[in-house]
Amino acid sequence: MSFLYPVFLFALFALAIPVIIHLFNFRRFKTVYFSNVTLLKLIKKESRKKSQIKQLIILAARLLAIASLVFAFSRPFIPLNNRTTKAAQQIVAIYIDNTFSMKNVNEKGQLLEQAKLKAIEIANSYRSGTQYLILTSDLLPQHQFLLNKEQFNQQITEIKESTRSPKFSEIYAQVIRSISGTTKKADKVFYFISDFQKNGIDFETIKTDSAVWTYLLPFNSDKTNNLIIDSCWFEVPGRKIGQQEKLFVRLKNLSEQAYQNIPVRLTINDSLRAISNISITGQQESIVELNYTNNKEGIQLCKVELDDYPIIYDNSYFLSYHVRGQMKALGIFNPLNNSSGYLKALFAGDELVAYDEFPENNVQIAQLKNYQCIFMINNQKISSGLKSELVSFVEQGGSLVLFPNRTNNFDDYNALLAGLNGNTVTSIDTASMGISEINYAHALYKEVFKKQEANADLPVAHGFLRFSEQIQKIETPLLKFRNGKNALSTHRFGNGNVYSFAFPIDKSNFNFIRHVVFVPTVYNMVLNSEEPQKYAYSIDVDEPVILNQNQLPEELNLINLQTKEEFKVSARNSGTGHKQLNLSDLIDGAGHYLIKDGDKTIQSGSYNFARKESVPEFYTTENIQDQIKDNNLKQIQLITATEEQFSEILQDLNNGKQLWKLFIALAIFFLMCEIAVIRFWK
Repeated sequence: MSFLYPVFLFALFALAIPVIIHLFNFRRFKTVYFSNVTLLKLIKKESRKKSQIKQLIILAARLLAIASLVFAFSRPFIPLNNRTTKAAQQIVAIYIDNTFSMKNVNEKGQLLEQAKLKAIEIANSYRSGTQYLILTSDLLPQHQFLLNKEQFNQQITEIKESTRSPKFSEIYAQVIRSISGTTKKADKVFYFISDFQKNGIDFETIKTDSAVWTYLLPFNSDKTNNLIIDSCWFEVPGRKIGQQEKLFVRLKNLSEQAYQNIPVRLTINDSLRAISNISITGQQESIVELNYTNNKEGIQLCKVELDDYPIIYDNSYFLSYHVRGQMKALGIFNPLNNSSGYLKALFAGDELVAYDEFPENNVQIAQLKNYQCIFMINNQKISSGLKSELVSFVEQGGSLVLFPNRTNNFDDYNALLAGLNGNTVTSIDTASMGISEINYAHALYKEVFKKQEANADLPVAHGFLRFSEQIQKIETPLLKFRNGKNALSTHRFGNGNVYSFAFPIDKSNFNFIRHVVFVPTVYNMVLNSEEPQKYAYSIDVDEPVILNQNQLPEELNLINLQTKEEFKVSARNSGTGHKQLNLSDLIDGAGHYLIKDGDKTIQSGSYNFARKESVPEFYTTENIQDQIKDNNLKQIQLITATEEQFSEILQDLNNGKQLWKLFIALAIFFLMCEIAVIRFWK
């Protein structure tokens, strides 16, 4: 037992007053003479004993009554959770979970509104002068300052749902940082109000602060049916004009209810382009295929959506990409072994690919950045300046195709391969070797051939190179010889691709040039040379936006196409020669955003809400109690109470189990006992 005002205990010295009165009772007795006092002596002895017992009982009642009053004025209480002291100053931090899952409802209404009312009730239970700290899932800077009760209540009413979903450990750490600088003598309490969705609760990472007591207030929602669009992706990389697109959409049914004939719609630039009806059983997922054709250049703003209530934020998925008009390819050839005519004939008059060429001794290096794919054709000499530019070209997202020359001097060729982190040439074999295997799973050959024959009639290469086979340099085989060696392989370098042939393209290998495999191989190398695009971003992930252009100013404009708001954003150089933006602080809603340099649109970015808030998995009160016990969180307590009990529990939490009423009752009881003894004991 502890006392809120222990100084009143000095009043216990008042107990000496009735004791002194009892011991020094100076009443005078009158002497009466009798002839025979034997009988009177017996009566006197008996009366004196009864009188002494009566006086002792009265004294005890008075002492107990006075002691009870003294204890009552000292405000005794039994502290909860080993809180043995109560400071004069109190700091109360309250976190209100305003993630999307708190928009769920139960019989009393929406959880978020209930949480806000509960926070106000908690604040009102504390005495005047208490300071408050409010936190939400947004972790806003203005929520790091202490408030009085009026300011606190005002900010509570302004809380809206948040796109962020921080972990419990993040919130707890923020509370500790915010109140650690306050006076050490303050009584610090933290209330965590949430629905305790499992993806946001991480008890195992919490390191409690002994100076802060934490109380958990869970809210439970009714079961709600929910069908969500989880993710979208394309069948093949690279978006090209005239290309038949297959967009796959993953749907998840997070409820027990089955859905029948739900339409899934795809709109591009506000025009309906595809629609498909799906049926899905409870607790299952389904993948829908949406087909359409890219018939327009430029930025394509896509939105996949369905209709499902009452949870609607996960009914849409935004993505965007850029469709190029005509791809540009360049051939750098050896004048002494010029075979660029085969490529020129392939791309002549092509609507999708424009082909140019330079001799290796007259390359306009400054023009290389204008191409998406470069073919090195049987080169004898590669200057150091050209090697450096080619490495930079691939690193920034271009595709480089290497056709080797028939020579025993591969120094320049190997220097280029080494700069691209590829396997180098060790020797040349003049024998003929047939190609026996095609990697049909790769983007170059996927859906090119109607049948994937194991023993197809494939071309023969007359003379081929042998490469080093270093384990740390990972290459993907595209064509293989009968001896198991790579006839054509590819590997990533930076943001681009390197394709390495093991044989030259010349008259001796005309067998390969006229074969049906030649056209899709070379043509798709160009079509797949587009720089990688990020189709969609998640709002809760702090991910920079990489711009595919380098010659940009340091400041650009960001336009929210949903609200038409415009912001200034800074662009900085990235390690790959690109510009990058960090937009995490400016994105507050799902949808499409445009990045502009003045009136010129540079790139698009599409953002979606995180889907983890859609998963209906919550901790029960039993689970929370087990987690607290298992992780030995002695400073954390779960509050489970009905609406009628909550105010009483708050009082106990604030002031401990109050005993002053009990001592007032005891004082009255002892006074009544004294009166009864005096009145009825004759």
